[in-house]
Amino acid sequence: MFAEKHYPDMMVPEELDAYLARGWYRMGQTIFTTHFLCFNHQFFSAVWVRLSLDGYQFRKSLRKLIRNNQIEFQTEIRRAFIDSEKEELYQKYKASFKGVLAPSLKDSLLDGEDFNIYDTMEVSVYKDKQLIATSFFDQGKDSVASIMGIYDPDYQKNSLGFYTMLMEISFCLKHELPYYYPGYIVPGYPRFDYKLRIGDVEYYDLQTYKWQAFSKLNPQDIPLTKMRNKLGLLGRALEKEKAAVQVQYYPLFEANLFGFWRAQYFDYPIMLNCLPKQSNYFLLCVFDVHENAYILYQCSPFEDLHFYFNESYLKSFDPKNYFTSLVIIDQVLEKDPTVEGIAQKIMAHLD
Repeated sequence: MFAEKHYPDMMVPEELDAYLARGWYRMGQTIFTTHFLCFNHQFFSAVWVRLSLDGYQFRKSLRKLIRNNQIEFQTEIRRAFIDSEKEELYQKYKASFKGVLAPSLKDSLLDGEDFNIYDTMEVSVYKDKQLIATSFFDQGKDSVASIMGIYDPDYQKNSLGFYTMLMEISFCLKHELPYYYPGYIVPGYPRFDYKLRIGDVEYYDLQTYKWQAFSKLNPQDIPLTKMRNKLGLLGRALEKEKAAVQVQYYPLFEANLFGFWRAQYFDYPIMLNCLPKQSNYFLLCVFDVHENAYILYQCSPFEDLHFYFNESYLKSFDPKNYFTSLVIIDQVLEKDPTVEGIAQKIMAHLD
């Protein structure tokens, strides 16, 4: 699955390492993975990255930032805790944040609970004994995952959010931990690009299930870009055969993260709708980057859509370009790595 969430009752260090090594990340007390995102009706790939610390050293510009902030501020690294001072800082940060955040720091970090199943540390930065920045990171046995950072917007010019990340990396180096996981970056959406400034990161490759040098990632191999290009080729081939097909985005691709029932939810962000006028079932063709092949699925509508997604949210999508019926996969009908092969198989189902 491209999107999945677990609800562990406990998390031992070795288990956290294993999750992180597969491109997972924690949210509150849960842990999840997703590989696609939708911001303002635009779709993107979420590319998970990590920094290998074998032989790592801060480059000159990073050392300068660290030095300047350590001269001006006081920094403490310690076991994490939430108090009124941090909650007040969170609210100040939230007020200036361009996006949606949880109502409180406790809600964001612990889902409102009083316990924490993760081994969480914090970096706290002070100016004259006043807290101006905090970040939280989880320890595994061989890795650290950066969870969140907040800072006083009055000190934005000091890059405190990035500085606390560098302090988390410094913690890893001090304790000889091999890997630092800052989360994902989003090609084409530069808000997350600051994570690339920490050094030569690796990315999690969905085809090989291995970590590869990010510098070698071909833009055409970014999963969503590859899916879109491959389906475009197939769509044009089928249109020559007079097939009424349509490439559509699927805003409900993260149903696995929100569903109350265990079901084989369709979780691709883009598909070729081969029966756009059919109502009782759907023929949806995708390009699967895991298998590097086209797959034709028969899918059925899932009736309890209102349990998962806000109706007004779905109505905001143009039905011409977006497929907004929540569906589950009934069966795999066909699989083929080539445009010609899958086109022939699709036409056989349409006859």
